[in-house]
Amino acid sequence: MKKINSVQVLSIFFLSIGLLNHVILIPFLLSIGGRDAWFFAILTIALIPVWVYLLSRIVKNMNNESLESWLENRFGKLIKNVVLFFIMLYLISLVLATTKETMDWITTSFLFETPSLAIIIPFVLLCIFMAHSGLRSIAISSSMLLPIVVILGIFVATGNIPTKDYSHLFPLFENGHFHGMKSFHFTSYGFAELVLFAFFQDNLSDTLGRKGLTILCAGLLFLLLGPLTAAIAEFGPTLAEAMRYPAYEQWRLLTIGKYIEHTDFFSIYQWLAGAYIRVSLALFLITEVFKRKSNKLKLGILFANGFLMVIISIVPFSNYKFMHINQTYYYPGTFYFLLFLSVFLFFGTFIHRKEARKHENETIHK
Repeated sequence: MKKINSVQVLSIFFLSIGLLNHVILIPFLLSIGGRDAWFFAILTIALIPVWVYLLSRIVKNMNNESLESWLENRFGKLIKNVVLFFIMLYLISLVLATTKETMDWITTSFLFETPSLAIIIPFVLLCIFMAHSGLRSIAISSSMLLPIVVILGIFVATGNIPTKDYSHLFPLFENGHFHGMKSFHFTSYGFAELVLFAFFQDNLSDTLGRKGLTILCAGLLFLLLGPLTAAIAEFGPTLAEAMRYPAYEQWRLLTIGKYIEHTDFFSIYQWLAGAYIRVSLALFLITEVFKRKSNKLKLGILFANGFLMVIISIVPFSNYKFMHINQTYYYPGTFYFLLFLSVFLFFGTFIHRKEARKHENETIHK
């Protein structure tokens, strides 16, 4: 398999985690933290040095070794299998949650009468094809999709300046000084998901150093703050909290001159680009768990996940119930799982390789 470089890693994560920070988490932040959410999001900047140190140590210690091999060398086969099992469950949940969120947005925003199967089946097949093609294909696609996503983001941010009233961001702490703290695990979720970087170390031609990780963390925080503050400034805190997709609604405000309206179709490209890369990456990482298995088995695993994606898309389940489950259980739960996993991998960097110990023992006996 041809390897990818650190610049391509940045493009993958800016699209994958960017969708999460820029779109999916915003309604949860507004619902829980209200007007104070943006202030507590800024406070997460203090976590960047900690997270960069933790992740850089893990990556440096792995030294482009596969996660499977690294875990077995430090914790043994049993613990390795347990950890990989929970990682696989998390990745499957990521695929299903992203797919369900994307389908709900599509069917409630602009394709009201289109059958769900007509939307989800092409999306599933494209994601399976991309995941089976390998990480290099995902990286190349990300590098091609990201520039247009960035241009469109700048376009909507600057185009809506006349409608923004940043006085809506104040006053803070109307509901108490610690009310917005409830949203802290959502604002930190994007940082926690960067642990996925450790899952494909053996596919990298170089290492993403601390400077690159700092840029990535700062960029992800900016992607969270931008639409969050814009939603409050454009709609006010009360209306922004009531919206299901505040980032999408910002596109509906944008006009070009006097005669061009309904520019919200641009958001379709942004969302689908992020969802495509996010789901494809997760599917690829699921097959990496079964690295030593046959190609037919990997294809079977991909299509099995594709079947689950179709099922979760067509099951009649209320969008607001889905949002409630995500807000109350799924994202808080997966955040703590990713946090625990990151600390666990960090702890593993202090354990010597079993091969090294064996070699030392042999040297002593000689």
